[in-house]
Amino acid sequence: QVMHAALAYARIRSAVYPLAVMGLTSQAALLCAGDTKTPVLAVLVASVTNIIGDYLFVAKLGFGVSGAALATSIASVLSNGILVSNLRKTVIGWKKSMQSKILTQQTETHVSQLPFISFPDRKSFSSLIKLAGPMFFVLCGKIMGYSAMTIRSGTFGLVPLACHNILMRIFFFFATIGDGISHSAQTFMPGLLYQKSQLEKQGMRSLNARYLLKRLILMSTIAGIVNSIFSKFIANNAGSAFTTDASLVSLMSEVSPFMGIALLIHPLTMAFEGSIVAGRNLEKLLGTYVFSVLLLLAQLKFACTEFVGVWHAIVLFQAVRILQFGPLVWKRTASNV
Repeated sequence: QVMHAALAYARIRSAVYPLAVMGLTSQAALLCAGDTKTPVLAVLVASVTNIIGDYLFVAKLGFGVSGAALATSIASVLSNGILVSNLRKTVIGWKKSMQSKILTQQTETHVSQLPFISFPDRKSFSSLIKLAGPMFFVLCGKIMGYSAMTIRSGTFGLVPLACHNILMRIFFFFATIGDGISHSAQTFMPGLLYQKSQLEKQGMRSLNARYLLKRLILMSTIAGIVNSIFSKFIANNAGSAFTTDASLVSLMSEVSPFMGIALLIHPLTMAFEGSIVAGRNLEKLLGTYVFSVLLLLAQLKFACTEFVGVWHAIVLFQAVRILQFGPLVWKRTASNV
């Protein structure tokens, strides 16, 4: 029954994956262009649509898991449609404002003649693979690590597994702040690193990249403190909103301090990770992730004797990445003149 429901959900959701990928690309391009309102609007539309869809398809029409998948898919189509549509309008605006000509495949082509969607040439595709390849394995490492935590939690019984799932929902809700800091680093750091390299070739110093890194560290510290306080408050005082099981509520309160520690350092981890991506140090990023994930799996297998040990592993996973990423980023932004 579980497999049948999971396959039904996956089939419906997979139908809109191509548009979802286009939406993610459009969101990144809009953020790079300084448009933060459109992504917020897209998230708002997706949230409202998902809530209405779940109520209609699941509660009223009784479609079950398929109804939940249908609601999420419709929300995805609408939100990603907003992103792609607004990016197209932005590109059209760029074309109208640009009067220069660019060289495309050794033929002078006016900017206004460039298509909105096109297949990349061999050189562009090769550059994409060099960037996306390591990131693909990094994401696989994250998925493997968090999945291993869930599997290990299940070995301690249903109550620990339920507790882990609830705490992970809280964790990922607050982790979006760290993701935002990472995106900020990936958006603003590349230009400053390029400026730094160009000025150093002329024997001049540029501390703008280091200044941005310090700002990101400050923002991450504040965000981490806020995340830690509010996430622990929710886990300790709002357990009854998730369940009526007293043992589950008690276990959430017991483990919540470690969730708070993980969220305290998560924004800083993501700030460093985003800075490494911005500097295109992807081989080092991949290497550090291989070590971190292997250490996490070893911790779960050999040192995790009770459920709280799973969250010890999550804290370790965050801390090790900070120790690995921090020196790399600090050195990368240092002036060599």
